[in-house]
Amino acid sequence: MAIAALLVAIAGLVFLALAPRLVGLQGHVVVSGSMEPRISPGDVVLTRAVLPQELQPGQVILFPDPEGADRLVLHRLVSFDERGDLVTRGDANQSNDSTHVPAASVIGQAQLRVPYVGLPAYWRGTGQWGRLGLLTALLVAASVSTLGPGSGPGAEPRGRTSADRLAATPAPDRVVPRVGLPPVPPTGRPGTGARKPVAVGDPVR
Repeated sequence: MAIAALLVAIAGLVFLALAPRLVGLQGHVVVSGSMEPRISPGDVVLTRAVLPQELQPGQVILFPDPEGADRLVLHRLVSFDERGDLVTRGDANQSNDSTHVPAASVIGQAQLRVPYVGLPAYWRGTGQWGRLGLLTALLVAASVSTLGPGSGPGAEPRGRTSADRLAATPAPDRVVPRVGLPPVPPTGRPGTGARKPVAVGDPVR
């Protein structure tokens, strides 16, 4: 039961991470702790497109790294500077980001966090092959245990032994044919005494 519950939980998290794409949301795996404790590495954050005029302080937004690195940044919008650019900061950071972000470069606003489901991608990206291998082994073992022998629709119920199955099926030599048995004479005929009943276990001649 515990293994089945684990598989159901994993399937539910994957569904939560993928299904919102049908309504225009995009999923992104978080790879740093700059937004902890609300958002942790390995979480998947779903974002939707946002217009510059919809931006407000307090929103968690996704934008390209203004320092030129080929990566995306998920930080909170703190305020606007005198030019209208965005002042951002990670919740775990003590100071604002040094480079301000043009409003037109914002990719999306965070809508939903799905915890843990992005951990395999995070472990692969950070080279944590031991954890990734352990998770793979656990999932394989869980699948084998759930789909192994005895779990199909034609399997015998648990607890039923071979003796039970044999007892449910009569053996051919236990069936006594009635063909050829002599007729039993009627009792109480004049001149004859009462016929002695045949007891169970007596020899029949």
